[in-house]
Amino acid sequence: MPVFTAVSVRRAVAVALAASSLVFAAGCGSSDGTSDKPAGKDAAKSSSSAAPGTSGDAGSAKGAVTEARLKAALLTEKDVPAGWKAGPSTGGLTFGKATKPECQKLMQLMQSEAAPMGAATRRTSNFEYGLQQVFGFDGDKAAGYLKGFDATLAQCAAFTVDVEGEKYPATVKPLTVDKAGDEAHGYELVMDMGPIKMGFHNYVVRKGGALSALSTKGKQPVGIPAAEYKAVTATVAKKLDQAIQG
Repeated sequence: MPVFTAVSVRRAVAVALAASSLVFAAGCGSSDGTSDKPAGKDAAKSSSSAAPGTSGDAGSAKGAVTEARLKAALLTEKDVPAGWKAGPSTGGLTFGKATKPECQKLMQLMQSEAAPMGAATRRTSNFEYGLQQVFGFDGDKAAGYLKGFDATLAQCAAFTVDVEGEKYPATVKPLTVDKAGDEAHGYELVMDMGPIKMGFHNYVVRKGGALSALSTKGKQPVGIPAAEYKAVTATVAKKLDQAIQG
């Protein structure tokens, strides 16, 4: 059972308020789909240079993961319920680091990080009720990132998150999602930060070498209805499929 000091409570409240007030903030992206590429050696490996048909495993997607295709996979205000409201980046938001290394990818999919996940490029779309990130990977790295994902959810049913030196318990449970793309997964992640619990419903779908991830409010004072979550995730999958196949 963690001991909450005045400092840790302030940190928890600050993180919780930033999250619950969504607009989610993607550090180098915005609602207009600004690109985020890793610096240095990896930046030279732009996924847009891949030959058509080689962006995914066994040529499962027809198109290479170009910048234009990633942008086409982003949600717009026309794709989401009226209350979502698109917003600009507000400077980066993270929820800490999982103390179990195998659980870190679950955190990465729901928070903004510079050059995340080994992806060659990223685009983001920010809304009051959620963050969408679309990642383009070289070769079969997208499939590799999600390899064994269901086992990861089981291994991370309970773990600890380090937020600036303070430890907070987190729990994960799978969410049932419709089949989509080459694979799709859903999970709820709840962080117990003492004065407040933050809950997020997360969805990730892969098509070839591209991942589209959506993180939305779950168990918080204002959460989105299940039917709304299902509708938006279906649109995420459809847009990714059309962008990569197109």
